[in-house]
Amino acid sequence: MSHRMNGVRSRRVVVDGCTTHYLEAGDGPPLILLHGGEYGAAAEITWEHCLPALAARHRVLALDFVGYGHSAKLRDFGGQRRLMLRQVTGVLRTLGIDSASFVGTSLSGRMLLDVANGPAPVWPIRRMVVAGIGLAAPAAEARKALEDFDGTLEGLRPSMEVLFHDPSRRDSEDYLRRRYGFAAIPGAWETAAAANLRSPIRRGDNRTHVRPPARDYGGIAVPTCLIRGEHDRLVPDGTWRELAAQIPGARTVTVAGSGHYPQIERPDAFTAAVLDFLDSPDSEGS
Repeated sequence: MSHRMNGVRSRRVVVDGCTTHYLEAGDGPPLILLHGGEYGAAAEITWEHCLPALAARHRVLALDFVGYGHSAKLRDFGGQRRLMLRQVTGVLRTLGIDSASFVGTSLSGRMLLDVANGPAPVWPIRRMVVAGIGLAAPAAEARKALEDFDGTLEGLRPSMEVLFHDPSRRDSEDYLRRRYGFAAIPGAWETAAAANLRSPIRRGDNRTHVRPPARDYGGIAVPTCLIRGEHDRLVPDGTWRELAAQIPGARTVTVAGSGHYPQIERPDAFTAAVLDFLDSPDSEGS
């Protein structure tokens, strides 16, 4: 665990036979941190620079999704995101958390939006910060660089170009090797790569070519803050602003000098934006 994470406790909980690893720090109102979905993603490497400041005011829990970090390496071929939804729901229920603020980025940001937009949210979202997501799907060329990973250190390098803008992070051999360490945990690559498997029974299924319906997040009723890195290659500014226009009362924050992951490249600015939102009276849920 990073030397910057003094006072952070590494914990595990088993719910419905699934082991979830999470980091916990601080006291106060619960704050749930969820990471992205690229190879090498994990709670520690995503939130290590933000945890100390957030934990000064909140009880922070940063979860490793199933398939990532030190959580169980399981795959639900009927729907991996549904498995992740059930995982988080079960962990919060087991820990007795019936209301919390959430921060999600990239994959988990989309999950937060979808959950909060539903008629009966399965997560107890009081308010949420969503980073690295626009109305449209991530830019295809950049997304492909994240998805094409052959399991080697060099194979992970192109993703650094996509995720980061600051050369001190983008070109860091130390950080690349740390990210690779999480991608190399037994079962991590296999769990993620299984998403590319296609049953021969459904190869001719034309439903895969049907254009998905346009997203509409107008049903979100919880206070929401949207954060985007100024140089995010996955989320163009236009589609990010289209998303903000759909969510009633959404606050928007652009983090200068950052790419897709401002919580890693510009953690002080990111954390300040999160705390300012969480502490503001107008972010209180009903």
